[in-house]
Amino acid sequence: MLSVPAWLRWWLFGAVTGIALLWVMIFDSIVFPLALVILVVLVVRSPERAALGGGALIPTGVWFLYGLRGAVERCAEIDRSPSGSCSIYGVNEQAIAMGLYVAVGIGLTAYAASRRRWPRASADPSAAAPRRR
Repeated sequence: MLSVPAWLRWWLFGAVTGIALLWVMIFDSIVFPLALVILVVLVVRSPERAALGGGALIPTGVWFLYGLRGAVERCAEIDRSPSGSCSIYGVNEQAIAMGLYVAVGIGLTAYAASRRRWPRASADPSAAAPRRR
């Protein structure tokens, strides 16, 4: 059987949750605050917070960058038409902000992947006490 590290499972869960939250935000903005609260609670309660957060940030940030690129291309196409005029301001600032958003997700993912996991403490009270000879 294939053994997947815990951080990777939490990363994938974060990615799916982030994409679902983005989907909710796009199509039903009234439910968005509730979905955001649920995501925050999941991140706070998760044993792998960094992996969950990184998984949520990377796909949504890439989607934002893709949307910005599409908007710039559509504007350029309108601007090339004989009777059209279009200009977008702040594209560089938006791209930098979104790039930092993705970079934080990559950093959280790298931290989650490289972090040393300590074994959980035993429930047996005698295991915690030092042994005497």
